[in-house]
Amino acid sequence: MSLDSAVERLRAAEIKMSEDPPAAIEHKDSALADYRSLFQPEEIEVLTEQEFKQFLLYENNRHWTGLHRKGSMMTEDMEQLREGLEILVDKERDLGSRVQTTKDMVDGMGKATISAILVTAYPEDYGVWNNRSEEALKQLDLWPDFEYGSDFGQRYGRVHEVLQDLSTELDLDYWDLDALLGYLVQSEETDDDETMEDVGGTGEFVKERHLQQYLVNHWDRMGLSEQWEIYSDADDPQAGVEFSTGIGRPDILLTHTSDARVCVLELKRSGTSDRAVGQLLRYVGWVRAHLEDLEGVSTDAEVEGRLIVSESSEKLEYAMSAVQELTLYHYEMEVTLNQSSY
Repeated sequence: MSLDSAVERLRAAEIKMSEDPPAAIEHKDSALADYRSLFQPEEIEVLTEQEFKQFLLYENNRHWTGLHRKGSMMTEDMEQLREGLEILVDKERDLGSRVQTTKDMVDGMGKATISAILVTAYPEDYGVWNNRSEEALKQLDLWPDFEYGSDFGQRYGRVHEVLQDLSTELDLDYWDLDALLGYLVQSEETDDDETMEDVGGTGEFVKERHLQQYLVNHWDRMGLSEQWEIYSDADDPQAGVEFSTGIGRPDILLTHTSDARVCVLELKRSGTSDRAVGQLLRYVGWVRAHLEDLEGVSTDAEVEGRLIVSESSEKLEYAMSAVQELTLYHYEMEVTLNQSSY
């Protein structure tokens, strides 16, 4: 797809997005008013742990989920964090070298957090590279090629060049552009799921997202964590969460702790049709064909898929049983109320 075709597709998505703006657009002014000043060079030296952690929460930044997952790791050494952030937002320095330096200095800092800080501090100057925007650029056939051996900073620079072209053509700042790319991906994923039997409605999509966040946030408490860990790479410590493939985003990508095995974990709402099996197989097939692109994973690794649902059907169980590499799981949510003593 050419740049012109991609821009045309995004303009059509922008019109649809204007009819029901996402939270990132609706709350843009208030989010920037609250947090833009925190990441200005003259203010970072007094940045507190509480302020930084508050920014990472979606209910405050209203744009990105999941940033908080490595919050405790990033704030373990606040002096180191402040030093890294001062380098990151210093516009006098080369962009590639400063994002590389900050990432190396701060444990838990990945492309998503770096991008969020830069675009919050300077929404007119720096674009967002996270799994969602990467997926959008791949779907638009605009994902750049990286030179062999290029480091994170150099790759970030190449992604930013593409985002810069889109920002110019669409006349959008990078905050709005990221919201638009996210809207494009979300629309594709919603359309994909809506080809199945839609018995749950919007509320079920929300439950599915909450389940994913719960599993990721409490992975060490899950039985699967004894043998499986969330995939990570040099760019992002949690690259396996909504992993970008260009044909959709599997909910969680796992790698085995001891064996050469990779697992695609997909979560579905209640009443899921057996068409979910086709979607899972699509992701399994993509991973199998791109093992050489996964860091630290053998090109001979076995690839499997696991579908997690709250309720299954006879059709779904028959479909899953026909494919040896797929496993079906059921989850149960339980709420316990304990009387408070006062």
